[in-house]
Parts: sequence; C-alpha cells; structure tokens
Amino acid sequence: MTIFWRLGCATAFALATLSATRASAQSLPLPADREWTLEDVLTSALAQHPLVEAAQARLAAARGGVVAAGVLQNPVGTVWLENATFPGQGPLAGNGRETSTYFTLPLEPLFQRKPRVRSAEEAVKAAGADLIGERRDVALDIAHAFYRVAAAQVGLEAAEEQRVAAEELVSYNRKRVDAGATAELELLRVEVELDRATMNAALARIDVARSWADLYAFLGIAQAAILPRGVAAANVPRVRVPDAPAASMSMNFADLLTRAREQRPEMVAARARVAAATAHASYQRTLVIRSLGATLGFKQANGDSTMIAGLSVPLPVFDRNQGDIQRTTNEALAVEKELAWVGLRLEAEVHGAYDAAQQLSAQAGVRQRSTIDRAADIHRITLAAYQEGAASLLQVLDAARTLADTRLTYHRTLLAQQQSAFDLAVAVGMEPFPSTSIFHAAPPHLVRGSADGGATR
Repeated sequence: MTIFWRLGCATAFALATLSATRASAQSLPLPADREWTLEDVLTSALAQHPLVEAAQARLAAARGGVVAAGVLQNPVGTVWLENATFPGQGPLAGNGRETSTYFTLPLEPLFQRKPRVRSAEEAVKAAGADLIGERRDVALDIAHAFYRVAAAQVGLEAAEEQRVAAEELVSYNRKRVDAGATAELELLRVEVELDRATMNAALARIDVARSWADLYAFLGIAQAAILPRGVAAANVPRVRVPDAPAASMSMNFADLLTRAREQRPEMVAARARVAAATAHASYQRTLVIRSLGATLGFKQANGDSTMIAGLSVPLPVFDRNQGDIQRTTNEALAVEKELAWVGLRLEAEVHGAYDAAQQLSAQAGVRQRSTIDRAADIHRITLAAYQEGAASLLQVLDAARTLADTRLTYHRTLLAQQQSAFDLAVAVGMEPFPSTSIFHAAPPHLVRGSADGGATR
C-alpha cells in the first residue's frame, strides 16, 4: 500500500511539474532569442503601462464632466392641497377644498451653463494633454532603461573580448613554457590577467541582468518569467540599436523652442487649466443669484380651475458668493503663474537637450571610428612583435586594454548620442518614437564609418 501511495505522489508531482513548465513556457512573452528594438519596447510598454491607463481613465472622467455640465436641471413638480380636513373631522363651513398642481423650471442654467461647459471642456483638454505627457514621461523612462541595457551589453561584449584575448595569451604562453622558450613567470602574469578579465566579465553579466530588470517592469513581466533560476545568462534577451549615429537636427534652436511651446503637453495642459479656472471664476460670479425659477400650473377650487404662474428670484442681501468668487479668481491667477513657470522650465529643458545632442553628435563621428582603427592596428602590431620577441608582455596587455577601452568609449558615446536625439525629439513635443521629422539622415561618411564595427548587434 505504501509503495502505491509513493508511486501516486511521484506521478502527481511529475504531472504538476510538467504542467507548470508548460504554463511557464506558454506565458513567456519575451523570447530569449529575440532582439528588441526601441520601437518594439515602446509599443509594447505604452500599450499596457498602468500610468498611461490611469491617464486614459482620467480623460474619460473629464469627458463625463462635460456631459454633466451641459445637462439641464430637472423641473420640480408640486401638488398643493388646502382646506382639507383631518380624518374624522367634518367639512369646514364656507371653505371648499382647493388643489394646486404646478411645475417649477430652474432658470439658472440659462446663464450658468455656458461657463460650466467651457470649464469642463478645458478640463478635457487638460486631461488629454496630461495623457500625452504621461506617455512622454513613461517613454523617456523606457528609453533610458533601454539604453542602459544597450550600454550594459556593450560592456559585456568588451569584457568578453578581453577575456578571450587573455585566454589566447595563456594558451600561447603555456605552449612556450612547455617548449622551454620562456619563463614560467610570464605564464603566471598572463593567468593573473585572465582571472581579472574573467571577473570583469562576470560583473558585466550582473550589470546586464540588473539593467534588464528595470526594463522588465515597463513590459509588465516578472524577471523570473524571463530568466528562471539555473538558466544561463546567455539566454537573456538582447536589445538592438543602430550601428550609426542618430540623424542630425534639421531645425534650429528657435524653431525647436517655438514648437515645444506649442506642442509640449505640459504647456497645452497648463493653458487649458488657465482657461478652465477663468471659466470657473465666471461661473461663480453667476451664482450671485441662485435658485431662479419659473412656475406654471393650475388650481382647482369649488369646481373652477385657475392658472398659477410665478417667478422666484432670491435677493442677494447677505450671501453674494464673495468667498467663492475670491477663491476662484485667485486660483485662476495662481494657474497663470504656474503656466509662466512651466514655460521657463520647458525652455531650459529644450536648451539642455539641444546642447547635449549637438555636442554628442560632434563626438560620435568618424574621428572616434578612426581612433578605434588605430588602436586595433597598434594591438595587432604589438602582438605580432611580442610573438617575434620584439615586445614585452606588458606592452601587449596595455595595447589590448587600450583597444577595449577605446571601443567601449566609442560605443557608449554612440548610445548616448542616440539617446540624446530621442530626448530632444520628445522635449519638443513629438511622439515618443525614434522616427521623427526634425532630423536629417546621418551623413553618409558617418554611416560608412560605423557600419564595419557595430556597437550592439
């Protein structure tokens, strides 16, 4: 009986493990063999990001406010009975029963509806601009996380390149030691360099894993779904960026600043809030006279029917709505001041993004590409001289480190230039995607200079 019970438990455990593995494989939304571009990540993340969805919900709520502001108030029906007797009481002499039926229609919406609707419509504009602004902020965070992954991949490739070069030197020197052509101290020195390169490669893999963890959050994916325990780091998905510098700007700073003031969601939302606050202040001024209504009905008394008509007008003797008028007027003034501050911050942000893009575009060019070629030539010549006995091991190691550092610096500069171009495009109020109309195509000599040594593949 015990044997069958154990067999049944083992079978159930195996089936549960198999079903969990299948479910995990079916729910894997980010295959490890896929290379993700920035547009892929943006499209996937912006379609499901909670902050963007929250902004969409606030926009729908603001549209409901327009509907509520435009609806007329319901009329009030009244049935009035006079000269009626209590139960058990006889009829009153000389006083017949009178019944009045009338309806009162509020007249306030006739002059209050327009500012209310205007305020609600401006609130919709502000909510729509906030939605665009939320997409912009999320897109910027996504882009920065994406380029951190790309930079980490570049660092890992450089570390692996140094490790492989050190392994080759170890193999070469071990053969020379075995043949008695060199001292064992030379081999020990190279083995120490291999250990150092191996540790650097391990740290680079950790940096890749950490940078991917930030990107997983935007994709709505748990890291365990991508890289379960025991899976090799080589199976981590990769990002892919162009191997050439981003396109240069086709607009000057004044044009970019003008475009930013017109299209940036913060400016659009701030202007809409100023208009909404002004309209709300106008609405509060109309509330000096409240509960204005017209009454129409009929009265039945002694078998005769008569008409009832009236107009109720409250007298603003004590309450003239001074408090709300003062509050909304100053709130409108405060929003105007906030609009001025948003404009100043926007100008500073565009100026900083423009300067950064200009300087990085000047750096990510042919000069650095040619520097890599010269460093590669130095490393190749030094290695050949070392094998011929005309150069020392320290010279070989120094040339290898110089080549790796030069490549790493160039590729990081290239990634920073591409990110700066994206930041500038978003800073002037464009859609958060790399393809924008404010950029020229990269010069052909820059594209040719970068095509033979891609940064991130």
